[in-house]
Amino acid sequence: MSASRRRLLVWSAPVALLLVVAIAWLCATGIAGQSAAAEFKAGVTAVADRRLPEAERHFAEAADGDPADSCPALVNLVLVRETRGDDAVAAGDGPGAIDRYRDALAVVASAPGGCFAGNEDSDAERRAVRADSANRLQTKLDRLQAPLPALPPPAAPPPPPPPAAPPPAEGPAPEQQPDVRRLDPAGGDPLDKLGQLLEDAAEVRGAP
Repeated sequence: MSASRRRLLVWSAPVALLLVVAIAWLCATGIAGQSAAAEFKAGVTAVADRRLPEAERHFAEAADGDPADSCPALVNLVLVRETRGDDAVAAGDGPGAIDRYRDALAVVASAPGGCFAGNEDSDAERRAVRADSANRLQTKLDRLQAPLPALPPPAAPPPPPPPAAPPPAEGPAPEQQPDVRRLDPAGGDPLDKLGQLLEDAAEVRGAP
């Protein structure tokens, strides 16, 4: 997963956690029944300690009561699941993030009217976050599930270097060239050969 995609998805995690706690304390008195209220407060404590799986479980229990009084627990349940999805994105766990965003979106879709869209929260920021829950979660899902852009084709390999020029032809080494002036010891007595050369030279000089 790319760094830019992570940055787009993780931005809401701190905001979501703060909203969970704020909504929890402000709305706790709106939950009927001792059992649901106890689960709700246990969820708040778990959020404060960053024990999100435990908080999710407590808010789910608190929401499993009278639908008319379940909105505070449902809102916190959605925000906790969304935050866990953001954490999964930051950890590079795309499939885990998708599962948590889908679970959160399912809660939004099945919640009583006024819990999310059309809510009348007294705090403007919370009201906007609650109202935008479905759109925000769907946007994160779409970004995670979008196909990655195709990789560019590999660059063509460089052309091979030109063939090396053949080495210049070499004649026989100087010491290998025949020397007609050289006496051949194998051809007889060197002194006789020398004498013959001198006689030949004298004849050449004395010739008319």
